[in-house]
Amino acid sequence: MLSYLYYYISDMKKTIYTVFVLCGAFMFSQEKVNDTVKGAKTEEIQEVIVKAQRKRQFADKAVYTFDKEALERARYAKDLLRTLPELQLDPVANTITSTKGGTVLFLINGIEATDLQIRSVAPSEVVKVEYYDIPPARWATRADTVVNILTRSTETGYVFGADVSSAFNTGFVNGAAYANYTKGKNNFGLEYSLNLRDYDDRRVNSMYDYQLNGKHYRSDENRTDHFGYTFQNVALRYTRLVPDSYAFQAKLNMDIFSRFSKGVGQSIFTEDHAHEEHAMFKNNGSDYVIPKLDLYYSKKIGEKDELSINVVGSHYTTNTSETAKEWIIGSGLSVYDNDMTLKAKQTSIVGELAHTHDFAAGKLSSGYRISRSSISNDLNNLAGYSQYSVTYLEQYFYTEFSGKIEKFTYRLGAGITNIHNKSAENTFDEWTFTPKVILGYQLKNNQSFRFTGSYSPVSPWSNALSSNVVQLAPNIVQRGNPFYDHSRFFRIH
Repeated sequence: MLSYLYYYISDMKKTIYTVFVLCGAFMFSQEKVNDTVKGAKTEEIQEVIVKAQRKRQFADKAVYTFDKEALERARYAKDLLRTLPELQLDPVANTITSTKGGTVLFLINGIEATDLQIRSVAPSEVVKVEYYDIPPARWATRADTVVNILTRSTETGYVFGADVSSAFNTGFVNGAAYANYTKGKNNFGLEYSLNLRDYDDRRVNSMYDYQLNGKHYRSDENRTDHFGYTFQNVALRYTRLVPDSYAFQAKLNMDIFSRFSKGVGQSIFTEDHAHEEHAMFKNNGSDYVIPKLDLYYSKKIGEKDELSINVVGSHYTTNTSETAKEWIIGSGLSVYDNDMTLKAKQTSIVGELAHTHDFAAGKLSSGYRISRSSISNDLNNLAGYSQYSVTYLEQYFYTEFSGKIEKFTYRLGAGITNIHNKSAENTFDEWTFTPKVILGYQLKNNQSFRFTGSYSPVSPWSNALSSNVVQLAPNIVQRGNPFYDHSRFFRIH
């Protein structure tokens, strides 16, 4: 049985209890205690907010504000996001996703934020929410949708909460806890989340049907395995926000992950009209611990300029293993015997410099972003033992101007992207011009016509370039292509 319990205390000393019963077990608690409240100023600002419930539609974004009823119903800012028609709640992960799919990047006052961080924001502190279905140039390479929550801090106090959902008969646990303390211009945050899966009777069916050397082959596998994983995240955050001056945030993040699968089964292997019964086992697993340091600084320069710097660094080791064997039941003759171990040490750094300037006619945004990952691999597989290194480097220069002329809105952007990938067998280096155009015309009732066009390259993921070899089935192996070129996308809407 799944039960929800919410507990909330505000400065008005009002307690709200809500209980829902579904299936599994889920508990939530949140308490907010205020030390000091600037009453007169807070009431004046809140009065403006409660009278401004509306959606304003622009060519590149929608801006939402919320009325008094919505603010009173919400437990935290995440509940307000759920009311946006473009967003939805994933009930399994308990996270906000986009109805159109893809990656969603959440920001609080322009700074990247986690789901737990959004929960620690009180509804009364939300001024408005900006929803970008076409991300600005600064975030265009990182997400399909950007949601920026603009807040003000009028209170000193703390917020904490926790929730757990579980289904013990299927080995399912999702848990999270967070604490947030604000004093003056300083904010301290602590977050922990756990996702655990442990299924001891998972049924897997795999079918491979292919032509090889003029013959027709088919492998129909049925396996039962013990499968599970544990993912933990711990984050410690400090933020100092001085309105109209600067913002600084330091965040130390730790991802801890382990995965395993142990399975046995049988298959029917067909070569043209001949059939064989095969038996098999397939075991695999991986683990890593990723410490990550994220530093962000933004400074107002005069009334029209803002400069932002963001640096993220990490270093970790991933251990991966896979053992699989298949044999003919009648004779015991081996069909294949796969044994692979991989130890990969990775160092990554991401740096970004961004600048905005406000003109009377609109806003100019420019910046530079660089990401570099260096991976050292110790590999033992079907091809033998090898040591090799790969490097992935991507640079992104961009500038973008957005403005409005009466009912006509526009966003014109131009960028240059450099992808430099170096593997054991190949080096790829290319510069690509990446333009973007968004034109819109405002109609009544928050409706508008819009035209968008963009061109961008996409770098292949690391597995696509890997020289690792893994046997999947008789006559079928999986390996990457070190000579694989990157993709290019041209979109018109």
